Amino acid sequence: MQQQFHTRNYSVKDFEEWESRGELVLAPKFQRRAVWNDKARSYLIDTILRGKPIPKLFMRQEVSGAGRPTTREIVDGQQRVRTVLEFLKDGFKVSRMHSEDYGGKVFSALGPETQKTILKYEFAVDLLQDMDDGDVYDIFARINTYTEKLTAQELRNAKYFGDFKTSVYSLSKEFVKFLGDNRVFTPKQILRMGEAEFISELLIASEEGVREGKKSVIDGAYALYDNKFPNRRLHEKRFRAVVDTIGECLGGTLPNLEFRATRLLYPLFCAVYHLRFGLPKLTLPRREIRQSDLSKVRNTLEQIDDMVRRFQSDDGGAAIGQADPADVAFYNAYREHWVHAAERIELTRYIARRILAGLK
Repeated sequence: MQQQFHTRNYSVKDFEEWESRGELVLAPKFQRRAVWNDKARSYLIDTILRGKPIPKLFMRQEVSGAGRPTTREIVDGQQRVRTVLEFLKDGFKVSRMHSEDYGGKVFSALGPETQKTILKYEFAVDLLQDMDDGDVYDIFARINTYTEKLTAQELRNAKYFGDFKTSVYSLSKEFVKFLGDNRVFTPKQILRMGEAEFISELLIASEEGVREGKKSVIDGAYALYDNKFPNRRLHEKRFRAVVDTIGECLGGTLPNLEFRATRLLYPLFCAVYHLRFGLPKLTLPRREIRQSDLSKVRNTLEQIDDMVRRFQSDDGGAAIGQADPADVAFYNAYREHWVHAAERIELTRYIARRILAGLK
């Protein structure tokens, strides 16, 4: 059977011209999600300004007889097309949370070259030629047959477009190589946004203190901080400093340590953050980690790592029986309910105290 669609690229300018000639149809019957808010619309324009790809569109094209206009109906991607066309008419501004360069500007306030960049941006379009509604619905059913269920983080990414999400994905882009190279996340986990969810948890800790690793906690932060993430730039700056400190301490050894697992990397991040900047609700002494301290911190972390490995070994029971109660409490928190807030606090306090003791 002959292929029923063809993939084409069409520029924003093409869509603008089709609309001006009355040839573009944005059909409500094919609308599959709620109308976008201003943050979602701004995020799309920022994506275009950065030259990043967006999901392809599906467009049904009906060619009439000679002298009659061709009808182009958007059956999937209407919000994307509506958003761009509204922006060309100065319908809304780019948000400053998405772009420092273009924030607060409508289309006409952009420079000529920037306007040209937007107009030349190309959408990838699957063109459905003279296809009836039944065939269109059949195509969507078949596409969805091969779609994996979205992870919790992928759902957040589709739902939120504000300050907290922007901060998370900015840091994710910056540190994804670090997290991948150190085997914290596999390539597949990164593709499913596992590292973004972890970074979300770390940012929540820096703002609110140690929290339990629950979906509802992360969802709540995205909702609460969507309009405004307090002290966002400061959090990002401190995040970089903490990750850099961990990287400098553990060097190329992290991929082979137990600390590469998120159940230990989370409290390690929180402990280093507290020592450097003070973590909310954590009552422990603090001390700046200087460059001259890095080797001592490394030795301490390697000692903790060795202890975990001993406790996990075949004769770990004997080692645990002879261990200091604080070490046993740490290991129990690590082994059992490490996503609970109480256990995370136990892990964080233990690591911070051990680092402080090693610096004396």
